[in-house]
Amino acid sequence: RWFSGAYDEIGPDVTLQRIGAAPIVTGVYPQALRRGETTQVTIYGSSLSDTRDGAGLDFGPGVSIGTIARSRTDEVVVQLTIDDDAVLGARDFFAFESTLEDAIIVHDGIDRIIVTPESGMARVGGANFPKGYQTFEAIGYNNGPDNENGTDDDLKLGRVNVSWSLEEFAATFGDDDIDFVGSISSKGIFTPALDGVNPDRAGDRNNVGDVWVLATYLTPEGKELRARAHLLVTVPLYMRFEPWRPIGPANRRLIG
Repeated sequence: RWFSGAYDEIGPDVTLQRIGAAPIVTGVYPQALRRGETTQVTIYGSSLSDTRDGAGLDFGPGVSIGTIARSRTDEVVVQLTIDDDAVLGARDFFAFESTLEDAIIVHDGIDRIIVTPESGMARVGGANFPKGYQTFEAIGYNNGPDNENGTDDDLKLGRVNVSWSLEEFAATFGDDDIDFVGSISSKGIFTPALDGVNPDRAGDRNNVGDVWVLATYLTPEGKELRARAHLLVTVPLYMRFEPWRPIGPANRRLIG
């Protein structure tokens, strides 16, 4: 975790798992593996036994174990080859007397992407108040075994690398919010503009407004996939309430 601006958290959600004497497998990265391709993956865990020859690593039918590049107690780096006709879907991993459900996802390509969150909010700042940033992610999906978009068997493939840009959210005639609200980085982090009035904007307005956040993904076949989310850039957080602090004499402020 790290903090910035108005002290909102930037970073992933984290699940902690207690380490004991027994071996555990906590994850495999990358998780999404495409049919007909060989990919180097890392198996993470604790108290993992030495497996230089790959014996005992089982990802199910259609997944072949290749070269073991590294084998340590906390990680194993291995080459996995997915058969051309491997069944699409999530696979459990069995090894080290441990099981990891949905360890990998076998797919045949990214069919669509979405941007999360669907509605974001940032706060102008940097002059009198801290900036409030907003981070966006693009998530890839495969249509699944039925090859239909938006059904229950769709496969979530995780984050994908995309190109980020902003588009005007036309709320009024001649809307120009995109020129003033801020910018988005190549990593999907939106940085808002300064707080306070802007003499370069009509009516000396401040730098608030609405924009679309657009993600563009180019598939290996050259197809362009797009998705977008709404971003509201609003005023600074003038007063911050801390509900975990009890109300009492020590927290009272005298007025006057």
